[in-house]
Order: sequence, then structure tokens, then C-alpha cells
Amino acid sequence: MTKQRESPRPTPSPELFDFVQASYGVEFTESPMDLGGSRNLNLLVSAKEKRYVVRVYRSWVTAHRVADIQRVHRLLSSGGIPSPVVVPTLAGTSWTFHKGCLLEMEEYVESDAYMDSWERLAVGLPLLGRTHSFLKKAEVSWAGKRPPIANHISSEEALAWTMRAVRRIEHWGPTAQEARFASAAQDLAHRLRVLEKGLVTHLPHQLVHGDFWDNNVFFHNGKVVLITDLDFMGERARIDDIALTLYYTNSTFSEDPLSDERIQRLRDLLEAYASGLDEPLTAVERLALPLAIARTPLFMMRYLALMEAKEAAAKPIAETLPDLEWALQILTDLNHWQQRLT
Repeated sequence: MTKQRESPRPTPSPELFDFVQASYGVEFTESPMDLGGSRNLNLLVSAKEKRYVVRVYRSWVTAHRVADIQRVHRLLSSGGIPSPVVVPTLAGTSWTFHKGCLLEMEEYVESDAYMDSWERLAVGLPLLGRTHSFLKKAEVSWAGKRPPIANHISSEEALAWTMRAVRRIEHWGPTAQEARFASAAQDLAHRLRVLEKGLVTHLPHQLVHGDFWDNNVFFHNGKVVLITDLDFMGERARIDDIALTLYYTNSTFSEDPLSDERIQRLRDLLEAYASGLDEPLTAVERLALPLAIARTPLFMMRYLALMEAKEAAAKPIAETLPDLEWALQILTDLNHWQQRLT
């Protein structure tokens, strides 16, 4: 993520609908439905007997990045990983522009569940391993390697962004909860700076998915039918990608997050991921993984550092505080976590 503020999410409009119909030679038989998504506008459209997903990117997403995303989808699809299929425009292009925003259309894939349970995580994570095996060979541009925004923060950046966010919170005049949040984040960032120092230079870096979780992995009848949303695709340590999934898993299923039983369940998911890799996790990667998991919630500090209004920060601070305190507990019991995960 750059230092700029976020560009706004595009909004649906009759003018946009007319543009899509003219560009793709389709006629909507129902009103398009906004499928949600915090980054892009995603519309489900029906045209006679077919359905499609129209995606309108934020204005800061470049043609180079969209070309890389589509190239990666084709690469993954050729390897048997279910990926979006782009529908060309009448002009034969794989995207077009509307009011300065890139727009693409994909075939709709029927699904009945997301990767939001322990059982579906166990089914989906081998595909993340296979995805990493393919992405290791992918060639993309600088834009493909550097997302304009992401739910990731590197070990090199974590402390600097955390201190910027802490200063912003102090400037606002924090509540007791906000002061507790700032203290926990600062403590976590400083401790990680020391603990990760000797490990991060030995970690394999490559292109990764960036957000392998929940409604980015679609199921039908118990099988994965679509892996999508490469908005956060970027180049980083591959364990940071599996760390994100394990962090979200623990944060979502928040009961008893520090027990040996919980660590074992996360270990089982790690082994499911590793089963899809063509190059096994190294001993250093396994040692560094608990630290990468603990660092993950600090990605919120970049967002907070760029927020101008205290009111906008209240909800993410309240939601992330338990995760920061859980991360600090991992560091307190780091040897145990490392032993169980290796």
C-alpha cells in the first residue's frame, strides 16, 4: 500500500449498466446485483440464460496489474486450479475502461459455500500450496508484484508503520481501549523486530495469492470450484501468505485460541497446505511461521496511520485489539509454538 489514501469503490449506475451491455453485446434480463466486496464493485448480471460477474476496479488499479492478474488466473487454470474465466468485449479485449476505472467480465460459477469452516479449510489449503508452486514460476510486472493496498505488512515495515499509527492515535486523544491497543501494537512491533531479524533473510520470496480466505474460495458440493480475488497478489515470503490464512482462522474461531488443541488444529492446516507444495517448507520457514502469524494483525497499523478521522478508527481498533493480545501471547510462548509447528 502506498502512502496515498484509498481511491473510492466504484458505484453501480444506469450509465454503467448501459456501458457494459454495449461493450459486451449482452442484454440484461434482470437488474444487476451488487455482490459486495470492500475493494472492487462486483456485479452479478443475467443475460438470457447466462450469468456473469462484472468487476469494476478502483481507479488506482492499472492495466499492467490487471493484465498480470488475468495472466496468473490463466496459469493457475492450466494447472487444474479452478480460476475465473474472462469474457472478451465485442472489440476482443479482456477488459475495458469506464470513467477511469478498469472493468472486466467473468463467467459466473455456481457455489453453495465459502472456505469458512475447519472442514473446508482442510480441503482448500492444499490448493494454496499448489497455487504457490505455480506462482513461483510466474513472471509479472512491477505492478503485479506490488499491490496498491494489501492486508499484509512486511517485517521490515511493521515497526515504522506501527509507530506512525501510535502517534496518530495519541494525537486523537485515545480512550482507555485505544491506549491499550496502541501499547499492545507498539510492544508487539518492537519484539518482532528483534525476533524476526535473524530469520527473514533466509525465507523464500515469491508471488503469492494475498488473501486466501473465506469468500475468495468457493465450494460446491464439498469441492473447491473457484479461487478468486487476486487484489492483494504480491511478492513476499510465502509463509506470510499461509500465516494470513491461519491468523484469520484463529481470529474467526476465537474460542480457546492458545491451547495445545488449537495449535494442533493450526498445525493440521499447515500440513494440508504443505501437501500441495512442490518444494517443502524449510526448517527456517517453520520456525518463522509463528512470528509471521503474530505480525499479521499489524497490517491494520498502516490503515490507521493514514486515517484522518478518529471515528473511522474505533471499529478496527476494537476488532483488532484481541488479535494483538493473542499475538503477544504467541511471542511469550514462542518456543512452544515453534516446537509444535515443526
